[in-house]
Amino acid sequence: MDFTLDKLLINARIGCLLIPAQKTPEVGFCYRAMAGAMMGLMFTVALVVMSSCTEGQLTNFFYEESCPELFAIVKAEVQKAVSVEKRMAASLVRLHFHDCFVQGCDGSILLDNATGIETEKDALANVNSARGFEVIDTIKAALEEACPNTVSCADILAIASRDSAYEVGLSHEYPVFFGRRDSLNASVAEANKNLPSPRSVYAELKQNFSFQGLDEHDLIALSGAHTIGRVRCQLVNLFLNDTDSDPAFKDALRKACPQNNTELAMEVLQNLDATSPDVFDNGYYKNLRKRQGIIRSDQTLWSTPGPNVVIVDAFAKSKVAFNIQYAISSIKMGNIRPLTGTQGEIRTNCRKRNSDADNSLVTVEKLADSGVVS
Repeated sequence: MDFTLDKLLINARIGCLLIPAQKTPEVGFCYRAMAGAMMGLMFTVALVVMSSCTEGQLTNFFYEESCPELFAIVKAEVQKAVSVEKRMAASLVRLHFHDCFVQGCDGSILLDNATGIETEKDALANVNSARGFEVIDTIKAALEEACPNTVSCADILAIASRDSAYEVGLSHEYPVFFGRRDSLNASVAEANKNLPSPRSVYAELKQNFSFQGLDEHDLIALSGAHTIGRVRCQLVNLFLNDTDSDPAFKDALRKACPQNNTELAMEVLQNLDATSPDVFDNGYYKNLRKRQGIIRSDQTLWSTPGPNVVIVDAFAKSKVAFNIQYAISSIKMGNIRPLTGTQGEIRTNCRKRNSDADNSLVTVEKLADSGVVS
């Protein structure tokens, strides 16, 4: 048997993923060792992980012949959007997350109200919050011109999320797997039930992610997307008296956020990562160790005793460790109950089903409004 260094590192990384989170010392050692691994192994590791959970449904080369311009088009449009507003990177990452946690990764979050459809945009976690839809519209329009009726909106969300994170600091571009099709319906009820709440404590988050087939490693890594983005003061104010946070930090937030003006609190934003809000780094985890998480669902990752503390600590010590796990967790999340084959459809307008009376591509002339957490 050929025990090359690459194979040993791959096996070690896979072993790290398979260690139960309850094995606290082993998890910590594994992540510390993994941080020194070469990022060049990312693609191979991702392929191994993906093959173990997809049974070949999604592939990295799905559009290789039908739309070879896909990668260049999406990257160019994401770069344009992020150059105008850095925060848009966080918004596009969040769109893919909120899509996958409701009915699976099927583009349902993009559908507007229509006959038989109550849009997920009106769900508690999305209303006046989810944004970036006009960027998806622009990407879709460019792809329809280059390769009509080919690339699904669900797949656009997946690659736009990856490219957005990379544009603001993710160390390496992880492989995106394609072949998802678009849903014919949406579910605001499921969105209200399944999207994680910023009020959640660790046990609730763990249960929420487990329902989607994701473990504690995935929960903590995907939460790290809060290293970019903003949150309304209206929400920040709900957690100012949480006892697991640094009192001086909360006092500073109390001064920065309007306390007796609900309308103004809806408008004023705070950075989710107070130290490097526009850079996809591991500052988020360093903040948690200092008890400076902005919202409850963030700080609980560190303040709740258990193996989660070891994982947060490992990510705080190594951006490489965080980036590797974030990439693999993103791939896993992107495979939550996708529609494939002849299921669903390939929408020509991401906001409407093809059967709707007016499904022409929309032109959006204004940026979406400020989000609660994005």
